[in-house]
Amino acid sequence: MNWYLKLICLFLFGVQFISVCDAQECKARNYTFREGEELIYIVSYNWFIIWTDVGEVTFTVKSSEYKDNPAYHYMGVGKTFKSWDWIFSVYDKYQCYVNPLTLKPYYFKREVKEGNFRQLVTYEYNFDNNTAVSDFKVNDNPLRQDTVPISSCTFDVMSGMLFSRNIDFTSYEVGDTIPITIILDQKLYHIYFRYLGIEDRKIKHVGKFECIKFSIMLVEGTVFNEGEDMMVWVTNDKNRMPIYAESPILVGSVKVRIADVKGNRYPFTSLRK
Repeated sequence: MNWYLKLICLFLFGVQFISVCDAQECKARNYTFREGEELIYIVSYNWFIIWTDVGEVTFTVKSSEYKDNPAYHYMGVGKTFKSWDWIFSVYDKYQCYVNPLTLKPYYFKREVKEGNFRQLVTYEYNFDNNTAVSDFKVNDNPLRQDTVPISSCTFDVMSGMLFSRNIDFTSYEVGDTIPITIILDQKLYHIYFRYLGIEDRKIKHVGKFECIKFSIMLVEGTVFNEGEDMMVWVTNDKNRMPIYAESPILVGSVKVRIADVKGNRYPFTSLRK
């Protein structure tokens, strides 16, 4: 069940991470979010024909420092609802520190607690020599450290969310594919997104939004089958906020929907009454 927070990170990250490698020196200015933003999502799981809400994920942005450098501290915490803990308890935490001027990452950390499974992954970025030093530990096994070669435009799933929310979508036509590279589980992955146009999406207990829609090409692994089966919707306004995603996984299917938003930088002009 390691898909839990990884899925929602791929969803939030992937929906908007386009043309990163074309961005000049991979620099971006932040036009979409602000310190104090908090997003809460509900995760639903389907086995055969029954959809059930199984947990929630909360993302927060705070102003901070990393090694005496100003930084945004971005954190995501995913957990199962108590009613599901007796079946399979999940408590996953993802966090990163990024440069507030360029939105490039300084550091990433993932802590996984799923049933009896424990995992720790960290990346310490060095863009002067294009490497990331990674610590990796599973359960009681010894800590392993590797150095991963990266490009000047490499992001993990968390830092990529913040960077990618500030990429311009307007230069793409329906059907266009946009290749990207991400670092995940100490490996670089080359995937792509396909722009599918503008579509309204109704969110339970929230309302109907005008959205930008994408599919995401995924690699086969422990969570997904290979293909473009993940669909994502993001608000078509200045917030560029992901609000819904759905995808089959190796066993069953999952949906992710926005449940609550605090501290958004702009009004939701995409919200339809």
